[in-house]
Amino acid sequence: MGSLVDGVDHVYIPMADASSAFAVLTEQLGLPMLWPFTSFGVFSSGGVSVGSIKLEIIESNAVTPWSTAEDPPQIQGIAFRPASPIDDVYLAEVDARSIPRTAPSRFEREGKPAWTNVYFSDFVSATAGAFVCDYNVPESRDIARRQRVLDDCSGGRLGVLDAVELVISTRDTRAAHGRWQRLFDPLEPVRPLTWSPVIGPAITLVEGDDERVDHLALAVRSTEVAHQVWREVAEVTLGRFPLRFVAGSPLSLP
Repeated sequence: MGSLVDGVDHVYIPMADASSAFAVLTEQLGLPMLWPFTSFGVFSSGGVSVGSIKLEIIESNAVTPWSTAEDPPQIQGIAFRPASPIDDVYLAEVDARSIPRTAPSRFEREGKPAWTNVYFSDFVSATAGAFVCDYNVPESRDIARRQRVLDDCSGGRLGVLDAVELVISTRDTRAAHGRWQRLFDPLEPVRPLTWSPVIGPAITLVEGDDERVDHLALAVRSTEVAHQVWREVAEVTLGRFPLRFVAGSPLSLP
């Protein structure tokens, strides 16, 4: 079997007042809404497009994994797209790679299967983690649509082009490298501690003072404009949000 995952499908940020934060992203910053702020029973969230991946804002809760909000806000969930459907063969391969996991969690919408999650235990930290999300809903899998709606609005007021890098802080890069390599095998790093999967941003490990998702880097048309808009529109409400703006152009993106 090849890699267990094709790449990052979405990331989520739990927040105490998630609906207000979501409104800032969609109404004030003009990022395209992929789904409105909605209750899914055990959790509530809204999603926006940042190119090849979805950025999900989740209402803080103590029920779903890694969903109790931190201060300042942090990316606490990394959802990967499985390289093949989650079935007994897939789960057996996860186990063969010594990646601790939960049993599959199946979610429904309007009485029909919507998606299945398998959470990887102890992958990032006690407050942040990674999982595979296997969608049954076709529109949720549509990467081209995500990029199209972002392009149609010129990346909103921030001028977002795409999500290009997800940076993970760890106290032990050697141990973290082993975990991530088992997930990505046979994909090799494009440079030390950085993998570039088929879809979504690159994943980079950096040495830090704790175990967490440090930030998501977004390529923007102008870093100067993006920083100015963020200060004027979003900083008061969203605070130290885990995003970083980097210069990019449509031709330079992978």
